[in-house]
Amino acid sequence: YVGRKLKALNCQTMPDFFEKRFQNKWVSVIAIVIMIIGLLGYGVIQLIGAGLVLSEIINIPFPMLIMLFTAALLVFCALGGMYGVVFTDTLMFFTMLGIAAIIAPMIIGQAGLTNIKELAETIPYYWTIGGTEQRPIGWSISQFLVWILFFTCTPALVSRVFPAKNDFVVLKSAVIGVFFAPFMQLLVFLAASAMQVLQPGIEPADRVMVVGFMDYVPNFLGGVGLAGLMASIMSTASTLFVLTGFALARDLIEHLGNKQLSEEKGMIIGRLSQVVVGVIVCVIAIAQPSSIYWISVYSGAIFAVGWLPTVVASLEWRRMNSKAAIGSMLAGVVSFVGTDEMAKRGFITLPENIDSLMIGCLTGVIVLVIIALLTKPNEHELEYFNQIKSTTLSKKTIEYILAEPNGVIKLKKQYKQTMVIALSFIVISFFLWGFFFIRLGL
Repeated sequence: YVGRKLKALNCQTMPDFFEKRFQNKWVSVIAIVIMIIGLLGYGVIQLIGAGLVLSEIINIPFPMLIMLFTAALLVFCALGGMYGVVFTDTLMFFTMLGIAAIIAPMIIGQAGLTNIKELAETIPYYWTIGGTEQRPIGWSISQFLVWILFFTCTPALVSRVFPAKNDFVVLKSAVIGVFFAPFMQLLVFLAASAMQVLQPGIEPADRVMVVGFMDYVPNFLGGVGLAGLMASIMSTASTLFVLTGFALARDLIEHLGNKQLSEEKGMIIGRLSQVVVGVIVCVIAIAQPSSIYWISVYSGAIFAVGWLPTVVASLEWRRMNSKAAIGSMLAGVVSFVGTDEMAKRGFITLPENIDSLMIGCLTGVIVLVIIALLTKPNEHELEYFNQIKSTTLSKKTIEYILAEPNGVIKLKKQYKQTMVIALSFIVISFFLWGFFFIRLGL
C-alpha cells in the first residue's frame, strides 16, 4: 500500500515522502528522529541475537562478542553498502527457507506432533489465545496491531518496493512473500514448541532454537541453521545501519543545516553516523535491557503510533497539512511512551483489554483529525495531494508496457502470470494449513 504509492511518486526513501508532501523542516526532522529511534531499537535486538548465537559456539564473553560483531557490521556496511545488504538478504531467504522446510521439521519429528499438541496438559493454557500467562484478548489484539501497523510503514520493508521493475513484480513478490512469511514462522514456532517437549526450561527463551540446532540435528544442518540465523541478523542489522547513517547524513543534517551536501561529504558523514549509531547500539545491547521480542515490539510501536496516521492521512485526506502531521507524530509517540512507562511503574492502571499502543495510536489519530479540521493546507500541500491522487504505479506500469513492441500481448502475459501465481499459492496454502489444522486440532 505505502511502498507502491511512494514508488509511483519517485521517492528514494520514506523521509523523501515527508519532504515532498509538506516541504516543512520540522515535519521532516520529527519523522527522521522517529525513524532513527525505531531503527536503533531493531539494531539492538540484532546484536543481542548475534551475541546469543555466537556465545553458544565460541567461548568468548557476551560483551566482547557484541563489540566484535558491531565492528564486523561497520566494516561490512562500509565495504558492501546496499549491494551487500541485497546479497545477504538473498542468502538469508534461502537459509531461513532451509531451516523452515528441512531443519524445523526434523526437530518437530523428534518431539512428535501429538506430544506438541499435548503441551497444554503439562503447561496450562499453552495453546490458548491468552497463552500460559492468560493475557486478556486486548493484548493479542494489540500484538496484531503492532505488527500490521509497523510493517505498513517501516522503511526497511517499504523501501524494498523501490527497486522493483514494475507493479507486476511488486504484486508477484507480495503474493509469494505473504505465503512464505507465515510458512517459515509457523514451522519455526512449532519447532520451538517441540523443544519444550525435548528439553523444557531453556533460559533465556531466546536460546531455544540455538540449542535445537546445536543438539537435535546433524552437525552440518545445525551449521546451516546457525548460518541462517547469522545471515538474518547480518541482513537486518546492515540494512538498519545503512538506513540510519543515510538518514542522519542526507536527511537530518541537510534539513537542520538548510544546505545541500556533496555526494562525497554526504558519504563521509554517513560513515561517521554509522559509527556513532554502532557505538550506541553496542552499549545498549551489552546492557541487554529486555528480551529480543519486547524490544522489537517497542521499536515497532514507535513507527506505528508516530508515522502511520500521518502517512495514511497524507495519502488519502485533502485537508492533511504540516501542522496536523507535527501534532499527530508528537502526540502519538509521547502518549505511547508516557502511558507505557507510567503503567510499568505502577503510577496508572490501564483498563483490561486496553494497552499503551492502542492509546498512542488513537491519540495520534484524534490529534491529527482535530488539527486538520481547525487548519487548512497550503497551496503546495494541495497541489501535491492532487499529484498523489493522479499518480499510480499500476497506471505507470500499464503505460510503460503498452509502449513496448507487442505491448498488449506482454500485458496480457503479465496478468496471466500474476493470476496463476496467486491461485497456485491459494491452493498450496489450503492443503498446507489444512494439514496442520487437522493434525494439531487447535
